Amino acid sequence: MFLFILIIQIFIGTLFVFLSFLAFKGANYTKEKMIHLQLPNYFRYVTGLVQLMGGLFMLIGIWYTNAAALGGVWITMIMLVGIILRIRAHESILSTTPAIIIGILSITVSVVNI
Repeated sequence: MFLFILIIQIFIGTLFVFLSFLAFKGANYTKEKMIHLQLPNYFRYVTGLVQLMGGLFMLIGIWYTNAAALGGVWITMIMLVGIILRIRAHESILSTTPAIIIGILSITVSVVNI
């Protein structure tokens, strides 16, 4: 079980650090997503900062379980907001599924590390 949680932490932490750099860089995908979700362009930086914090907490949580628990809750909240925004933008359930799965995995990391 420990190895499974560790793999999840590394995957989610690395993913969110990578996504934060895309947001800061202004990658086309990120810009298009902000337009589609009807969010202002500066929100890329807010999103990038929030994602970076969650990813770093998840990665630091490899050594400090309290950080993993906090990171899991943090990323779960990010995913809840993402799900709400996608529903508001009338996206399909298929495009919302990754956020749901990452949210479930993140909260699992939190519960195991409490």
